Amino acid sequence: MHIRKRVAIALASGLVLPAAALVAAPERAEASESNLLVNPGFESGLTGWTNIGTADSAYTGTTSPHGGSTDLVHGANGQWSVNTVQTLTGLTQGTYTLSAWVKNDGVASAGLQAYSCGDTAQTLDLPKSSQWTRVTLAVSVLSPSCTVGIWSNSNEGTLQADDFSFTRITPASGGAMAVGGDITYRRMNAAAGGQYADSAGRKKDVLDVLAPQGFNLARIRAYNKPGNVVINDGVKQQLQPGWQDINDAVKNAQAAKARGMKILLSFHYSDFWTNPALQIKPADWNGYSQSQLETAIYDYTVRSLQAMKRAGVTPQYVSIGNEINNALADVSRWTSPADYFALLKSASKAVRDTSPTSKIAIHLTTPDRTAYSGWISDAEKYGLDYDIMGVSLYPFWTNMSIASLANFASWVGSTSGKPVMAMETGYPWTPKASGASETSLIERNQLDPDGPENYGATPAGQLRWTREFFRAMYNTGKVVGISYWDPIAIDFADGADPNGWIVGGDNEVEDTSFFDYNRTHKALPGLSAFRTW
Repeated sequence: MHIRKRVAIALASGLVLPAAALVAAPERAEASESNLLVNPGFESGLTGWTNIGTADSAYTGTTSPHGGSTDLVHGANGQWSVNTVQTLTGLTQGTYTLSAWVKNDGVASAGLQAYSCGDTAQTLDLPKSSQWTRVTLAVSVLSPSCTVGIWSNSNEGTLQADDFSFTRITPASGGAMAVGGDITYRRMNAAAGGQYADSAGRKKDVLDVLAPQGFNLARIRAYNKPGNVVINDGVKQQLQPGWQDINDAVKNAQAAKARGMKILLSFHYSDFWTNPALQIKPADWNGYSQSQLETAIYDYTVRSLQAMKRAGVTPQYVSIGNEINNALADVSRWTSPADYFALLKSASKAVRDTSPTSKIAIHLTTPDRTAYSGWISDAEKYGLDYDIMGVSLYPFWTNMSIASLANFASWVGSTSGKPVMAMETGYPWTPKASGASETSLIERNQLDPDGPENYGATPAGQLRWTREFFRAMYNTGKVVGISYWDPIAIDFADGADPNGWIVGGDNEVEDTSFFDYNRTHKALPGLSAFRTW
């Protein structure tokens, strides 16, 4: 979502993560691709593999392997530290999946690993289990070679591993994961004269362009009273009056449901944009005590959901706040954590009381393990009831590869014990803004459009990145949905737009849309990623 202070936030969070500990994933149906590893099941002993570390602590065994008659075993009398790896060469750049079946019987530390691949080294902490468990790790290969394998460090226990696989992610025809994006501007854009067309140039409602391409999740933002003036960095600003409130959300939701889409209702609990640095409570709540705020957030949530239900559009997902890492409705998590979580608990209770079938999502921002660990721990401490952990996952704001983003999402799922949703992501199809005198957010902030990778800010690059991002997220076994920002953004003028990010402002994110810059905005090739991932 549009954030004026996003760069400072991303830098403060740390753009390159340390090796990410991930979660054991259930077996997934993946696009078929050949296994690039030699002797992946150790039926030929250690042929093709190299042991590095404590002598005689990695060997092949025959006691209850996962498949065939032989597996890999790590273990020794006393302390050991060992890596069993295989280096692959002649690789093409892209995203790969490393997987294995493991049985960790009391080994203190162990993990899958990938390094010297041209990207940040990746590792996956293995769960302790007496049963065979399949684990997966996303790997971005940016150089012709890559070393992958398994490591352990312990003075007790035994680690068994078998049936390794290293495959190039190959998008196919989708899967059981909701994929869509934010459609909040749909009615505002139409009222301003914006027109959309499919790839053949046929003019249609934008939802009739999106739906046939597999776009099946409609995120819709709701502000309390958009149009109220707020002070942001000492400047008076406002959203367009009459749009982006619950009444507008109901109408967009009805149109989306009619096209078979699931609804993700995103409450901001503000009259204005919200993000980690900006959580201004609604003007109607000014002067409220903590108890009054708790009542207000409960009542507003109930009224909004009742309006949705009366209109026949009960949302499948409800996000209680937007990028709420640090605060909610001007209540700081850092200085008043009990009050902060009390507000969230009131919002959560309102959803449970009014729309019990809706899944409650939490939406945090830039990937950072320390920040997320702290938030998840606090949520448990204060007893917050929620169903899904939501994450903002942009390559350009984080400078992270697809693999690093996927591995972070998987780690979030493991740490929180919740399914994960990518609440925001995006990728540019062009490095330039629509207007001759305009600059995009990416260009103005001198960001790398695809982080450390090289897909290119082109229509073809947008298609390839989006397909591989979707597939990598799905392969984690943790991600249940992806919401793209902003898939329908269009620019009206060279300068201020009727759909600007504020009244009198430019749209600023049309470069990551799935529609071109012509007067009738024609669907770009990248839109097909929603049905071909």
